[in-house]
Amino acid sequence: MKDVQLRNFARPIQAVALSPEYKTDRMYLSGGLAGQLILTTGAPQGRSTSTTTGAAAQAAGWLGSVVGAGTGKDTVLHSGEGTINAIKWSLSGRYVAWLNEHGIKIMRTKLHLESADADDAWKRIGHAERPLGEEWETMASVWKGRVEWIDEQTVESDEIAKEPADAVISPAAEKLKQQQLKSNKVIERLLVGWGGTIWIMHVHPSGVGTGKNAGERSAGRADIAKK
Repeated sequence: MKDVQLRNFARPIQAVALSPEYKTDRMYLSGGLAGQLILTTGAPQGRSTSTTTGAAAQAAGWLGSVVGAGTGKDTVLHSGEGTINAIKWSLSGRYVAWLNEHGIKIMRTKLHLESADADDAWKRIGHAERPLGEEWETMASVWKGRVEWIDEQTVESDEIAKEPADAVISPAAEKLKQQQLKSNKVIERLLVGWGGTIWIMHVHPSGVGTGKNAGERSAGRADIAKK
């Protein structure tokens, strides 16, 4: 019971996602009908009365944990684009993706940031519009999108298992394979399904931009790799 929190956001919550390091940082994200992506940090441990005093007393004992003075901090990271239906932290904890009525958003979190990159915390780095079509206006309330981060270690082990045990790989092919594996380590992939559309998004780490953004440093970027 000491690990339980009761918080009242005054509007229905559709999605909650704990930080991958929740055990130590007690941080989580939530969103719902209010259309706000809310970061909750510093919330205290719960309180309860004896379980022998009945349900009414139990509820009364939790009132001190409802959101208010001295019960942690809530920060609105994004708002104004309709109901939020899904929130997912990446497996590394470096990114978070959420889905609202306009599309899917990706943000750099505060986890695993170098001190020089502290300003990148909670900065949006990517967006993809929801699938478009004549049926969307009538089916939007039914077609809820789903997002899952791809576990690269599982994918790699499957690929290795498919290779023949006696397969001969040339030095050039082996070098290319190692380069690809190294590249995949810094790119995280997101699988999105929405209505009748499925696509994979690549999320790239921070670095110096290219093309029209050449020379400009970014907190990261995301793009649709396959649709």
